[in-house]
Formats: sequence, C-alpha cells, structure tokens
Amino acid sequence: MQKLFFLFTAVMLLSLMSCKKSDDPKPAPHLLSVYLSDNPADLDEVRIDIHSVEVKIDEGNSGDEQMIARLDDNRSNDSLGAPGLTLWHGGIPAGDSNEYGKWMALDFTPGVYDILKLRNGIDMLLGSVETPGTVRKIRVALGNNNSVVKEGTQYPLSLSDDSTNHHIYIDVLKESRIINGDGSVAVYLDFDLGRSVTENEGSYLLFPYLRTLPADRSLEIEGYAFPAEAAVMVSVYNNTDTATVLPGDDGYFKIRGLELGRYNVKYHAGNSAYKDTTIQNFDITINKVVLPEMTLSKH
Repeated sequence: MQKLFFLFTAVMLLSLMSCKKSDDPKPAPHLLSVYLSDNPADLDEVRIDIHSVEVKIDEGNSGDEQMIARLDDNRSNDSLGAPGLTLWHGGIPAGDSNEYGKWMALDFTPGVYDILKLRNGIDMLLGSVETPGTVRKIRVALGNNNSVVKEGTQYPLSLSDDSTNHHIYIDVLKESRIINGDGSVAVYLDFDLGRSVTENEGSYLLFPYLRTLPADRSLEIEGYAFPAEAAVMVSVYNNTDTATVLPGDDGYFKIRGLELGRYNVKYHAGNSAYKDTTIQNFDITINKVVLPEMTLSKH
C-alpha cells in the first residue's frame, strides 16, 4: 500500500526591485532574485535535480489578476491548477505562449541540490534576472537525477512521468507579493513534499507540489520536540492551512508562512514505539510564538 513518507517545505524567495511611476506605460527593469529554503524530513538527504527556473513577466496593465490567471491558463496552457498552486506537466508539452506576458530565465546554475541542507528558515539564492514588469508565473524544470538518502543508503527518487519534459508551474497573484520598504518585491513558494513524495515498497516517487505563501508571512512558530529517536514530525493545521516540519538534531523546529488564527499542533512519531500527541485549538494571536517543549512518551 502506498503511503506518504514525509512532509517537506522548501521556500523560494523571488525578490524584485520596483521603480518610480512614469508616463511610460512599460515599467523600467527590475532585479528579480530567487532563493530556496527548507523545512526538513526524516531522510539524510533529498537531492533534487533542477535544470532551470523561469518567471513569466507581464509588461502591461495588471488588470484583474484572477481573471488573467484563468485566461492565461486556458489560452496558453501554462497551468490548469488553482491560482497560487502548482501544476505538474510531466510529459505534456510546456506552455510557451507569451500571451499575458513573456518567459524570462533566471541566471540560475543547474545542478542537483540537497534540499535538506536548508532547514528552519535558511534561504539559498538560486539565481536572478532583471525583469520589466509584474511576475505572473514561475516555471521550474526538473531533471531525472533525483534521489533520497536514508540511513546512509541512496535510493532513486523517480519522477511521476517517464518523459524528460518535467515542468512545474505556479501562479503568482497579488496577495503573494511582498512589497518591502526599499521598493523591492518578494514572493515565497512552499514546496510540500508531503504531497510530493511517496514511498511504495521501498521505492520513492516524486510528484512535485508547490504553492505561493501569503505576503503577510511574518508569523513564526518555533519550539522543541523530543526525543530524537521518536523521529517526531510537527504539523500545525486548521481547516484552511497546514504547515509541517521535522525538527533538527537538537529537537528545534521553526514554521513560517501561516496566518494568525486557531490551529491544532500535532506531534507525530515516525517511530511506532512512541505515541502521537496533539494540542487542539491553540490560538495564535501574535507574529512570533514559542511552543512549550514536547517530549513524546512510549506506548
């Protein structure tokens, strides 16, 4: 029987410099940068083969972003998912239409990246590009050289389609763009491997799932979970949002990107010798929350 093996949160930060308004209908170029960070899983390594990262730039008027996203999806076949969510094209030819914008490649170094080196709020710069307008979509191309390492043994992490045309598309809407004090704009992506990676009888399968995070992502939840041998996975969730992280070797964890509200906090034991524990109806009313230390007990 197939099961979800782990949850993982990777964050790509797109940062672009804005400019002053002018009478020219076309905005001046902006600097766009992409960063990657991770909340880890109970594997030694997760190696993702990234070939390229591109952004779709709209040089015209912004208009109704929801409408543009839907029209763009339907007419250019760039994406068919809900706004802000990912579509995994697999073997379907990528949507290269420049309607509602044009694709621009980041100055990105292709390679295999061990995502688990990035944990608990650490970001990594992937690349940058000067852009003349508003970022509408992100397109990530993956290769086939993906793998995981568990207990010192490397296993192939197979993409869900045999084709070599593996593209991930993510819509970027206004609520996902962070306007900084210096005029720059940032967009964060959440790479949820809890939905993207499965284990089936010792084999690992990758079906990428990404989403944009809300612009107001100042909320941080941190704490400690013990013991290490329990392989604790921490999930903070309610009816509308979920974030999950595996603590580091010292038990420390940090979750970012949620909104204020009421949540349940579940400490799930990856080691079946330990009991799961859930804190229900935990109200988060301030931007930085430190949870009490949690130690799971044995059955």
